[in-house]
Amino acid sequence: MPGIISSIAYVRLGAPDLDVQEKFLTEFGLVKVHRDARRLYMRGIADEPFIHVTELGESGVLAVGYNVHPDVPIESLQERFGATVEAIDEPGGGKRLRLKDPNGQSVELVQGRERVAPLPRRNLLRGTDGMSKDRGPAKIERLVHTAYATTRLHETLDWYQSHFGFLATDELYIEKPGNTLGRFVRADMGDEPVYHHILFVFRGDKDGLHHCSFEVERVDEIFTGGDHLHELNYDHVRGIGRHALGSQIFDYWMSPFNVMHEHWSSSERMNDKSRFNEIQIGSGMVHDSGERPPERFVKQASPILS
Repeated sequence: MPGIISSIAYVRLGAPDLDVQEKFLTEFGLVKVHRDARRLYMRGIADEPFIHVTELGESGVLAVGYNVHPDVPIESLQERFGATVEAIDEPGGGKRLRLKDPNGQSVELVQGRERVAPLPRRNLLRGTDGMSKDRGPAKIERLVHTAYATTRLHETLDWYQSHFGFLATDELYIEKPGNTLGRFVRADMGDEPVYHHILFVFRGDKDGLHHCSFEVERVDEIFTGGDHLHELNYDHVRGIGRHALGSQIFDYWMSPFNVMHEHWSSSERMNDKSRFNEIQIGSGMVHDSGERPPERFVKQASPILS
């Protein structure tokens, strides 16, 4: 097995008000699984038991979870990472290893979570009323990637690639190769196609989560879901646009507690034979279709919570 990680599992955030957070996430397109006095669990329409966790407290990012490939017993990673496997007392159960990356970001490796029945998809057949479905929250499939700003760019990239076998997809540089701005890395699943990236790490003035990205059921959901959030006066950051790398349609929204969430759809996939590219880029990460990214998008970094 080339790599030990098959996909990203969930993002774990902190927020000071679970009521406000639940309302935003529901309008964004996620579905509540469970909530108690301290935690809120949300899912998509695919079969993961949850893909987004909010814990009551300070706003920021607490952890990111990754699914360990089923062919790699999670117990076999204990000695390698100097961590102990523990049972997960959360929806779906399973087992977990907890690590820390060079920025102090918690990383949770999980395996054996129980899958759940997928939720109904959009009915593409026009009904007898003759009306097209153009309103309401987006239908979100799954979490697909996160992006980080870091003051330790190469150390962070080396850590993720050496620990998990992530493959470099595209690297962005300023002026000349080697002056790296950031790198997209993907899961290594051999011949099996995967998304353009599972993680984007770029050079920043501080360490923090740039955004978490959620794949919608179909690209229309980016437009209708965006209209829905605009009507409710949520904080729109950037989009709708297209990232040239990975052929990704995007729309970025800020949560009420300053963590950026992306609606995302992509028509390109990679495998272990896909070519690595180095791309020269201008200031402000300008390599896209659509409007120039605003300054707050470029400088976004939600704090890492220990």
